[in-house]
Amino acid sequence: MAERRDQKPPRWMRVTLFVSVALNLLVIAAAAGFFITGGPEKRVDRTRADFGTVFVRALSDEDRRALRRDFETGLQRQGRDRGAFLVDLEATLDILRATPFSPDAFLEAMAEQSRARADREDMGRMVLVQRIADMTDAERAAYADRIEERIADLAKRLRR
Repeated sequence: MAERRDQKPPRWMRVTLFVSVALNLLVIAAAAGFFITGGPEKRVDRTRADFGTVFVRALSDEDRRALRRDFETGLQRQGRDRGAFLVDLEATLDILRATPFSPDAFLEAMAEQSRARADREDMGRMVLVQRIADMTDAERAAYADRIEERIADLAKRLRR
């Protein structure tokens, strides 16, 4: 009788099987998470439900693009660009790494970042108000209806 040798499958086959099982588990976990939580839009604790985003998300796609363009133009007029906050954060990292550490310098850097964020938010509100002011009465009424729908949806999610 011929002697039977137990041969292992080739290494590439074992790696492929392992990767396949891992990917299948990831897909199953993602699907389970989606169904358990109700999906990303069903989470009440999302910061996307603040006042500003309710008003911005109710704009048409065209108005949102125009709003973004106007906002970026405003940033450029202020001498800032979209990546300016990264420069500020990197400067703050330098303060954190400095020896000796200066709590006052760190506090001032954070305060300056807060002021810059407040300035951007103010400009965003002004750009949004101007966009709404440029709407016709009918466009503004339709916009208000979309906001009302979002508020009703948010209220339903909060009651759960």
